[in-house]
Order: sequence, then structure tokens, then C-alpha cells
Amino acid sequence: MKIGTTSFGFRYAFLDPKNSPTLATMIRQARETGIERLQICENVRPLEVSRQEWQEAIRCANDLGVELLLGCKTLKAENVERFIGLAQELRCDQLRIVTEEPDENLHGTRENVSRLLEAVVPKIQSAGLRLAIENHFDISSTLLVELAAAYPADLVGFCVDTANSLRSFEPTSEVLRLLRERAFCYHLKDYRVVGSMISFSVVGTPLGEGDLDLNACLRSIFEKKPVPPLFVETWTPSENNRAQDMARDGEWLRKSVVNLRAILNNHV
Repeated sequence: MKIGTTSFGFRYAFLDPKNSPTLATMIRQARETGIERLQICENVRPLEVSRQEWQEAIRCANDLGVELLLGCKTLKAENVERFIGLAQELRCDQLRIVTEEPDENLHGTRENVSRLLEAVVPKIQSAGLRLAIENHFDISSTLLVELAAAYPADLVGFCVDTANSLRSFEPTSEVLRLLRERAFCYHLKDYRVVGSMISFSVVGTPLGEGDLDLNACLRSIFEKKPVPPLFVETWTPSENNRAQDMARDGEWLRKSVVNLRAILNNHV
């Protein structure tokens, strides 16, 4: 099956807008690691990319056989509407969303997320898309299930991330149990918990090399058919050196793809 990644697999390349590579460059680098799907998310500032660069990216993706998908992070309906238009141009079948608003006093509360869904879901439906809400830091998986239940299961579902909800003390197994029935895609992200019960931190690792029980995750994922798209994602630590950080991003992505491909052979 196809293995994907997100633009967060190239986290450090896009931190500085003035030095960021083109989308086509990222697509070529992703394909070189064995990636066949690429979810382009908010870290590359998709709405600020010129039409010419998008056209180049689409040609590059078509030539290399890379499927493009789109992700955004917002609680503003007007921003979602702009992403819906871009998703239609890219011929996506879904839009992934993180229901948080960067750098503003607007948070992922029940009221704010509910208000956003009421405003944008009809537009998502009219555009022929599905909305994949990602479990993230500000909102529990239980609440996501409650909010999504108001809408058809083939229209509003989840982008299930295996590590994001650790910040809310939700184990990966519980996140999968709660969100699997409406999963539209998965972000497979590995980690290690370092320290003790009194003081601990969560750090990233290449997929298959940390505390995530990847085999158990895949067994759960593969119990439901058809299997949604799988995206490798990493939390790569910074060495405060852009060249070294970018090189490690690439190394972890390659390792993660190899490790996932090897384990998938036992599940497909």
C-alpha cells in the first residue's frame, strides 16, 4: 500500500519563509524516500504560495506519481473556505484540519469548534470533500467524537495521530479505540517517554524505534476496511543548526518509511 508523509516531515526546511524550498523540491525529496502521498500542511503556509509555484508542484507530483492532500490549522471559517478552494484545485478528496488558531486568543473549546463545524461542514459537503479533524493538544478525543456525531460519518471524521494526545494523557490505544470508526487518515508518529512519573518528557524517534506499539496500532487500523491513508510523521529534535536539523529530518523520514514498509508486509 502507499505510504505517505506530511510537510512536517520537512519541519526545519520551512521554519524560515525566506529560506524555504519550493513545494516541488519537497515533493521530489519525499518521493526519493519512497513516499507516494504528501499531505501539505500549515507549516509550509499553503495560502501564501504563489499560483505559479502551486502549478509547478502539481506538475511535479503528477510526473512522480505523488498524491497531494491538504491540511490546515484554524478556527476561522473564512480560512477554511480558502483551504476548501485550494483543495478543490488540487483535486483532493478530504481536508485535514487542526482546530486551533495560531497566535491568537481563540482556543479549541467545545463552543468554538462546534461553531466552526456548523459554519464549514455544509461548504465541505458542497465542495465534494470530507473533513478530517486531527486529534491535537487542546481538545480531547472524547469531545471530538461527540462533536463529529452530529454529522454523517462519511462527511466528518478524523485524522488520527498516534502521539498528539499524549499531552492530554490519552494513551494511543484509547485514541485509536475512540476515533477509529471515523478515521479518514492516520499520522503514525513514534516517541519515547523519558523520566519518571514525577517529571517526564515525550521526545520523538523514527517510526518503529520508540515506545509506540506499531504492530498493535496497525492491527487495530487494519481491522477496519478499507484502510485509510497512512502518513509517517516525526518529532525531530533541533540541534539549533538548520543544515543539521534538515539532514536529521530526512534521515528520520527514510528510516520511518523503511521500518513501516517492513512491518506492513506482515499486515497487508
